[in-house]
Amino acid sequence: METQSKVKFFQSPLVIIGLAWTLVGLLLGTQAWVARAVRGEPIALLHTLAIWLAWSYLWALFTPVALNLLRRFPFSKPRISTHLMIHLLASIVIAILDLAAYAVVAPYVGAMSVGINWWATFSQLFGTTILLNLPVYWLIIAIAQAINMIALHRERERREAELRAQLSELSLQALKAQLQPHFLFNALNTIAVLMREDVNLAHQVLLQLSRLLRRALENTSGQLISLSEEVAFLEIYLALEKIRFQERLHYQIEIADDVGAAQVPSFLLQTLVENAVRHGLAERQTQGHIIIAAQLEGEGLRLSIQDNGKGLPLSNPSMLNPEGIGLSNTKARLALLYGDRAHFDIQSLPQGGTLVTILIPHFFAEKEGTS
Repeated sequence: METQSKVKFFQSPLVIIGLAWTLVGLLLGTQAWVARAVRGEPIALLHTLAIWLAWSYLWALFTPVALNLLRRFPFSKPRISTHLMIHLLASIVIAILDLAAYAVVAPYVGAMSVGINWWATFSQLFGTTILLNLPVYWLIIAIAQAINMIALHRERERREAELRAQLSELSLQALKAQLQPHFLFNALNTIAVLMREDVNLAHQVLLQLSRLLRRALENTSGQLISLSEEVAFLEIYLALEKIRFQERLHYQIEIADDVGAAQVPSFLLQTLVENAVRHGLAERQTQGHIIIAAQLEGEGLRLSIQDNGKGLPLSNPSMLNPEGIGLSNTKARLALLYGDRAHFDIQSLPQGGTLVTILIPHFFAEKEGTS
């Protein structure tokens, strides 16, 4: 608490103004002391510092007035000409008031321009330094204007960053919202088919679907989940599909021991595996095989899904699935979550089938967590 109080104290505008003018007074006083010494007119350092600090502190008193005038009459359209005239008049008035106040304290600090009375001192100061005092006001508001512009620029950047984050989050939520109904539609379609062929099997699928949906609802709070959770979800999905395809579907999951805690986009593997089952293996009459693997690769996490299905169209091997949202949705989510730090590759294999490879920044996912 004491440290926070000190920080707040030094962040106070009045304290900052006081410290800034103290520094100005010390610099000008030291410079005057050195200049007098060089000219062979030595003067005590404390004496010259007192003179210039008195001048600085008087301007410190007028600085809040200048800043308040700048807030009330900013240099912005459409009344910039009027405001400029107001500041011109204010600079003259404040410069005169500053000299009038300095004429009061001048005898006490041993200033050089001291007359027999206040009026004589003021007249002498006015005649010799008014044109030097006028720019001080403009220097104050110029510095304040620059600080305001920097602050506005930073605030604009902060708001733009927040807006980009909000838009990204909304986009991710929309993409994720697409995935869940898409999968549910496929599962219900499977059940509808099985109801005509094997009611008991359809009942088993319903039970598996219930488990799957329960897990899906548990994972709606964040965009990222641990790889182990994603694999657990995937195993239920594959068990459901295994009931449907029986011996036509075989799969193996090869997840390295050191990557279970890594964070991945939720539904990532399930979406890709669903795409492999639906568009790679569903039309096969022979045994289909899917391999899901994950391992560390440098500072990244490498995920791969390989099947021995029909592969991609030879006319356009890089084409994403035109019949659904799976692969294109996955690419969009990876771009929103990781930008150009994620790599997505899909290719047909020479021996038949398709290989999807994803590389995401493992360290980034761990730092961001599931928020």
